[in-house]
Amino acid sequence: MKGLAAGEQSNTDRPILQLFCRDAGFLADFDSGTFIVEDVSTGTPSTVVATTTFIAGHKLGTGRYAITTGDTASWNQGYHRAVCTYKMSATGQDYVQVIPFEILNAADWPTGMAYSGYISTRQAQDDSFIDITETTLTIAQRYINRISRQIEMWTRRFFEPRFMCYKRSGQNDPTLLIDEAIIAIEDIYAVWQTTSGSDTYKFEQYLYKVFNRHLDGYFAEDDRHNPRIVLTDVDGDIVDSSGWSWPYGNQNIELRGVFGYTETELDPSNGNVIVGQTPMDIAAAVGALLYRYVEDPTLSNPAIIRPGAVKSMRTRDQSISFGGDSSGSTAPSDLSGDPLIDAILVKYCAPVPFGAT
Repeated sequence: MKGLAAGEQSNTDRPILQLFCRDAGFLADFDSGTFIVEDVSTGTPSTVVATTTFIAGHKLGTGRYAITTGDTASWNQGYHRAVCTYKMSATGQDYVQVIPFEILNAADWPTGMAYSGYISTRQAQDDSFIDITETTLTIAQRYINRISRQIEMWTRRFFEPRFMCYKRSGQNDPTLLIDEAIIAIEDIYAVWQTTSGSDTYKFEQYLYKVFNRHLDGYFAEDDRHNPRIVLTDVDGDIVDSSGWSWPYGNQNIELRGVFGYTETELDPSNGNVIVGQTPMDIAAAVGALLYRYVEDPTLSNPAIIRPGAVKSMRTRDQSISFGGDSSGSTAPSDLSGDPLIDAILVKYCAPVPFGAT
């Protein structure tokens, strides 16, 4: 989830809020679309940007559109959302994509571009992770940003759609392995240095297949765990190792597209359009950690901040004992220190990287 500091705008120059549209493995332009922006900080939606038609000026690139907010100085701090409705073809069905964001305290956030949140303050309040008042709303947003970035570091993944220019090293193999789950690709280039600078070769989309089948409900083929792009021949068949390959080099393959480990949203029309949303388990983990940090902001109460290290407690005499390793250390060796939260996070951790020289 993105953030906007109060008074900050999302526009085509600073497109903090974006709509992404895809057709199967590739970013694709829609036929027509509109958006409306709502304030949901109180729990009851109220319109802050009336229904607006996407025009050519909103377009940032193939399948990418800026959501413009205008001045937000008078907006309430807290949870907001842009609700986008669009058609991929003139006679096609309507698709709805919700882009959530937070309005942040401008004293803490000169810009919201650095904000990352996997749970909204509204959901944190409704799910009883925190009792939010006017004074604690800013604190909640600080903690949510901190915890969300911690989870990204622990899992080595991010859990929302993000447009990126991503570089990989070609290995003279028809399969290009990607670290991040693929949502949709815009373009792929081979880049190499020459005496006069650099040169590029664009791979046309018919020359490769993008593996993102999880977004279309193929749960038995969850490509988030093995994201890759494979070269094909002119008939669309995957080539083998004796065919042509991604050229060998050091960060010489440049991918432009939308990436992120998102949770599938089933499309009843099977239109291969939906981009997914933040997994509900990740939001629950952020909320649980938020509750802990608010209860013990100084990280001094081991029963709250390190429950996994507690071996026994006796409340009447206020006695507590910890388990530890052979060195006597009581510091948790896992992620959050809470085995229940860690059981959630471990499912989302990227494989341990390895390599050779």
